[in-house]
Order: sequence, then structure tokens, then C-alpha cells
Amino acid sequence: MSPDQPGALDGRQLFVYYRVALPDLGACALAVRAFQAELQRTHPDLLCALLQRPQSQDVDGQRTLMETYARPGGIDAALEAHIAHAAATALALLVAGPRHVEVFEPCA
Repeated sequence: MSPDQPGALDGRQLFVYYRVALPDLGACALAVRAFQAELQRTHPDLLCALLQRPQSQDVDGQRTLMETYARPGGIDAALEAHIAHAAATALALLVAGPRHVEVFEPCA
């Protein structure tokens, strides 16, 4: 099922954003991609992405990153906890402040 098909990604999707100090940006991106790849090995239908705000929006030597997570049927509480644990383990020393989790659902 392609993510651009209507109804393909129904249910809860996660959007997680946080700031990273510019000197840690490369290491953080590598860490995120590594734990997202592991999550996808465990959950083959999980769609993950890593995004960043444009460089022009850097604040106090930090850039905002966003991880996104979606899958057919939505993200349940168990998978959300698995994602949070993987991120906490991988990013403990790389994130400048808290990770903010937003949950969205498709419009009817």
C-alpha cells in the first residue's frame, strides 16, 4: 500500500520535534536514522522520516528536527512507547531540551 493512496495511512500519526545544537546535528541525524531503521526492521509497515527546519530558522545555535511516524491502521500505544524508548536511548546526549510529541489523525 502506497502512502499516497486514500485511506492508506488511517489512524494516529506521530510528529516529534526537538532542538539540537548545530555541532551535534550530524551525529543526531545518524542516530535517528539508525534507530528508525531498526524500528522499521521490527515493524516493516512503519513509515519514518526525519525533517529539519530551514537553516534560516536556526535559533541560538540550534536547529529544530522533526521525526514523523505513520503506518496503515495507525500508531498504537505500544508502538508509540517503543519509538519513545528507542529515541530516548539513542538521543539522550544529543537533544537540547525535551522532545515534543504531537499526535494527529486524518480528517474524515
